[in-house]
Amino acid sequence: MKFIKINAIWCGACIVTNKIWKEVKRDYLDIEIEELDLDFDEDEVKKYNVGNTLPVVIFMKDNIEVERLVGEKTKDEIYDFVERNR
Repeated sequence: MKFIKINAIWCGACIVTNKIWKEVKRDYLDIEIEELDLDFDEDEVKKYNVGNTLPVVIFMKDNIEVERLVGEKTKDEIYDFVERNR
C-alpha cells in the first residue's frame, strides 16, 4: 500500500497536516508514504496532475491511482482516507 504525499515548504495547509501524517506513519507501519515537494521534485510531481490546492495525497495500488485527498483535512478525514484504502 503506497501513498504519495505532495507538499510545498511554503504551504500552510501542508505544515498543518504534516503532524497528522507523522502520526499515520507511526500508527500504520504497513503503509509506505512517498513525499514529494512541488518545487524541488517538479518532474516527478508533473506525472500526477496536481492542481493549485495542496497538500495532495494519492493512494496508489499496483501503480494505479485509486483515490486522492486534496487540501487541508482534519485528523479524522485523513485517518478515514487511510482506513478506506488499507
